[in-house]
Amino acid sequence: MKPKSGSIRIFEKNVTRNKRDLWEIRQSVGFLFQNPDDQLFAPTIEEDISFGARNLKLGDDEVKERVSWALKAVDLEDFRNYSPFNLSWGQKKRAALAGVLVMKPNLLILDEPFANLDFKSIYNHLKIIEKLRKENNITIFFTTHNLFFVENWAEKILVLNDGRIAFEGTPLEGLNNSNVRELLGSYNDILSLIKKEK
Repeated sequence: MKPKSGSIRIFEKNVTRNKRDLWEIRQSVGFLFQNPDDQLFAPTIEEDISFGARNLKLGDDEVKERVSWALKAVDLEDFRNYSPFNLSWGQKKRAALAGVLVMKPNLLILDEPFANLDFKSIYNHLKIIEKLRKENNITIFFTTHNLFFVENWAEKILVLNDGRIAFEGTPLEGLNNSNVRELLGSYNDILSLIKKEK
């Protein structure tokens, strides 16, 4: 559905203005699906990751260089010839991330990046993403329903309710806001419920 009013701007370019701006935006923004199986399709991880770089019409040497960098960034260098379909869920998530990174985005959008991961995998993913943010100056926008990541990792939050912005600000401001607490709940609510059940 096309918007009826307003405008969407990314890096000072209007998403809806013209095809040239939209093409340039697509070169700067990487999107990671919640389910890596929606993103992985090639027979090997290396082929999968190189797909995006080849679509940029880069030379073979540049593609190889970017693929090696992306594999190293997600700690999958030894898996380049593996089928993505034979990997664990956490490895698939990292392979899908490498497929986005090879495009060298300035903005990385992650849809529930830690969903269905065990604690060790979450820790590894956080280390990878934080390193990318610091070393490559990538802006990271992620969606989550988990308050742990809101409280401990986000610098700014945007809370949506029925498709409208209910709150925008810092995590501390949001978690101290009664409307936000009512929408999202809080750890204290959960802890008090557990205590009552005992």
